Amino acid sequence: MPYENITKIIKKFTVPDPARRLRGPREVVNGFVERGTGGTCFSLTFCLGNILTSSGFACYPVMADMKRPNIHSALVVEMDGERFLVDPGYLLVEPVRLTRDVERIETPFGLVELRPRERDRYDLFTITGSEIKGPERKWRYRVKTTPVSEALFMRYWQESFSLPMMNSILLTRLTNEGHVYVKNHHLRIRSSEGGRNENIRSRLEERIEREFGIPRSLVAEAHEYIERVRSSWRSRVGAQTQED
Repeated sequence: MPYENITKIIKKFTVPDPARRLRGPREVVNGFVERGTGGTCFSLTFCLGNILTSSGFACYPVMADMKRPNIHSALVVEMDGERFLVDPGYLLVEPVRLTRDVERIETPFGLVELRPRERDRYDLFTITGSEIKGPERKWRYRVKTTPVSEALFMRYWQESFSLPMMNSILLTRLTNEGHVYVKNHHLRIRSSEGGRNENIRSRLEERIEREFGIPRSLVAEAHEYIERVRSSWRSRVGAQTQED
């Protein structure tokens, strides 16, 4: 199930009530089966949390800081006296054990490293590269593994519709070959050995449909909303410039 904000962008511009924009588990799963869509971290976390709970697992949502506080969400699952980080929004391929040691797991695009911090916080890094270029280690987020209440989770979810990430089309998914990432018209495919970039501006809808299976009509609708926002922003900037 991919990470994508196409469905979220469409919800933002077609559903005025913030509480009704939130895509529940049934809508997320049906969207994936019928149109290949997924969701962003909040809808994927909420969906997986409901599936795990109904299957008998003990889990709870947690929040993480990236460039801003509390803008990423994941799950902590408790099992056999241990805790595991489960992050469908960051496409981790398996649960990561939460210990006081550094944990590493292999993914199709390289290593994921989880380093303990103080007060039940952990830093997550990705390590990619090749023998020629050497490893590239990047900090991705700091997760707080204490439970967040459902009310606060829902509030952060609603607030996420106003984040800067909603001004760009974003998609990412894992394949056997590696990691596929799209931001606006830039496509990047990377593996543990390296990556390649491609400008897909002239074939945006076609390439997203090919790489993710999401219908072109949905991509085009989300893209149109983004372009309207950018056009409005450019008009305001132009008007302000003339006044100055």
